[in-house]
Amino acid sequence: MRIGLLWRTFLLFAALIVAGVLGIFSAYRLLESAPAEQRFAWEIASVVNLTRSALVSADPARRTRLLEALASEEEVRVLPLEPTDRIDFTHEAQRLSPLLPRLKALLGDDTLLAGSVNDETGVWVSFDISGDGYWLLLPLRRIDRYQGPGLALILAVTCLVSLLAALALSRLVDRPLANLSRAISAIGRGEQHDPLPEKGPAQLVAINHEFNRLARDLEQLESDRSIALAGISHDLRSPLTRLRMEVELAELPNAQRAAMVADIERIDSLVGQFVDYARSGQTAPALQVDAGIELEQLAARYAVAGAVAQDRPSGMQAKLQADIQHPLPWCGDPSDLTRAVGNLLDNAVRHGRSGTGTGVVIQLSARREESSLKIRVSDSGPGIPVLERERVLRPFERLDTARGDTGGSGLGLAIVHRIVRRYAGSLRLDEAPGGGLLVEIALPDSTAASQRRNGSKSVQ
Repeated sequence: MRIGLLWRTFLLFAALIVAGVLGIFSAYRLLESAPAEQRFAWEIASVVNLTRSALVSADPARRTRLLEALASEEEVRVLPLEPTDRIDFTHEAQRLSPLLPRLKALLGDDTLLAGSVNDETGVWVSFDISGDGYWLLLPLRRIDRYQGPGLALILAVTCLVSLLAALALSRLVDRPLANLSRAISAIGRGEQHDPLPEKGPAQLVAINHEFNRLARDLEQLESDRSIALAGISHDLRSPLTRLRMEVELAELPNAQRAAMVADIERIDSLVGQFVDYARSGQTAPALQVDAGIELEQLAARYAVAGAVAQDRPSGMQAKLQADIQHPLPWCGDPSDLTRAVGNLLDNAVRHGRSGTGTGVVIQLSARREESSLKIRVSDSGPGIPVLERERVLRPFERLDTARGDTGGSGLGLAIVHRIVRRYAGSLRLDEAPGGGLLVEIALPDSTAASQRRNGSKSVQ
């Protein structure tokens, strides 16, 4: 599985940060002159020795004042060691026990270290003055300065904060490319999108500016092409109508007149496809309709004998089997629905002849699934090769070698594809269970499609 740019950048930043943090803490441990326990033991021994020297050398009348000054200013208390003292060596033993060997080395082997004496907690250290035993009492917070959070905890917190910062930086680097990718995908689906922001680093501004210009050019080109197709189609239909009237009024043999009328109707059908293709890029209106009734009426027109005689070779019979759910509510343009399904049926009629006979069996089914219409049209023809299925969705693409040359314009499936994209739906070409082509389209409600497009814009 390929890793995206976001996670590639994050992993690179994470590796560099973790390596840097581990290197700094390793260097700190190597350069540290003494561990925390040894430094605290030195401090305690220094306080004990200074206190002992001060008490020995001080005037007996001033010793009480000296002890009061130590207690008030340095929070150091000196108390006599009595045989009846209740000494608790287990209190704070986990933190104090590493200090005892070092204190004995500094103050003597008879030094006692306790966490509680006479139910008063603190750092209790025994010392001797002229054969008399005393306690030096220090508050427990003194040891907290040396035995604060462990190195492993500091390392973990530092790495966590650094990794979060790396993720934020990776997201900052990945966001412009992700926005560009979404915009390209939107253009590929024929959807509208907001222009990319032209701010930030110079390279990013240049890329977004060129992309916005390209997107505008593509939109203008699509609009010009649609207008040109609609204009040409409109200009062609007027002379076609006059030509048909002249053919109908001319004194011609019936067979010749029927052939000429069929040719005119075929040309008119092709012109109609140009008009449909030009209109298929417009915004879809939202109308509440019963799609089941629309599809039933469409299927009835195809089921009438002779209704599609001009679109199939002589002697070839078309059989339409419809399975449509009722009721079938849908929000959209009913003309889009009938145009899309009608093109699929036309495509099946033209190309769905079985290789073993002359008949065409077409199956149409329509169901409601969540907020979409799921429509399936299958035929009994040769189908479309897997490698060619994406190509036939492009305008004016035809597979004459696989589906037969029937004089189509190559716009039928392209129109269906554009209509499906208008509704942010999906189109799938597959092989029918009994052979032939299966086309499955999903048409979401127009409001749902609009919300989906708006949601994709907001992400950008």
